[in-house]
Amino acid sequence: MNYEIGYRRPPKSGQFKQGQSGNPKGRPKGSANFLTLLEQELAQAITVNENGKKKTITRLQAMVKRLVAEALQGNHKTMMTMVEILRRNGKFEDTDIDSLLPDDYESILDSYVTDRAKSTTKKSTRTSTKE
Repeated sequence: MNYEIGYRRPPKSGQFKQGQSGNPKGRPKGSANFLTLLEQELAQAITVNENGKKKTITRLQAMVKRLVAEALQGNHKTMMTMVEILRRNGKFEDTDIDSLLPDDYESILDSYVTDRAKSTTKKSTRTSTKE
């Protein structure tokens, strides 16, 4: 059987040997990725002064405390960030749009359309009599 060399069929001499890695000097085992490093940094303890008392908390806890404090002071961007975080984690219920409408919204809409049509016909007759 003759081995055909071509597209996606490299010669046998160019193929990796069985059990050989394509990247032997790749990332060493046990080396941390970005998320692992971030989690380690956020888990480190720091000392904060809260109500005149020193308290040891993690950096992540300190960030959350600051986020909440800024939102309470009226920072709209921080408030929206917190609302989005809570919404994504299911802390806010999705409101059904139909429950926000009154039961007789169709009759209200029909009366509005009728009143609007009457007011536009009155305006058109006024402008045509002035000319």
